[in-house]
Formats: sequence, structure tokens, C-alpha cells
Amino acid sequence: MSSNYFRPSDVEVEGREHLALYQFGDKDVNHFFCRTCGISPFTTVASVPPDYQGPARPGDYRINLGCVHDLDVLSLEIQVIDGEAL
Repeated sequence: MSSNYFRPSDVEVEGREHLALYQFGDKDVNHFFCRTCGISPFTTVASVPPDYQGPARPGDYRINLGCVHDLDVLSLEIQVIDGEAL
């Protein structure tokens, strides 16, 4: 998944009719996945806590870069994120 969030106006989704939505826990994140193959092409932020000061806003996307048309993900610099430390 992308380490950055993208605003909805910066994202074009093709084949949305083939996607299903999964939510769990606090339902702060919408997890979309393909009904045919199961891959998760992106997630969207459903909500953020009132005291949240981070970069994500409701509606923002995090994108599975392997699903971006014409992007060679193997040529990208990898940024490791320690989620436990967040």
C-alpha cells in the first residue's frame, strides 16, 4: 500500500462495480477488494478521531501500488513503516 494518502480528486477508479467493501473493528477504514480475485486495490478513510492530527482525512485513499496501471513497482524506492510505533 502507498505510504501516502491521496485525495479523492487525485484518484480514478476503474471497475468499481467489481469491488466489495469490508469493514471491521472501529470501521474507520473502508477496505475494498475484488469480488473475483480477492485483491485489495485500495482503502479509504471512513472517519478519524476528533483529536487526530495526522495527514489522513475522510475520503482519502491509500492505494495498492501493484494495481496502478503502467507503474513499475519494482523500480520504486521501498519505505519500511513500523506500524507498531505509530
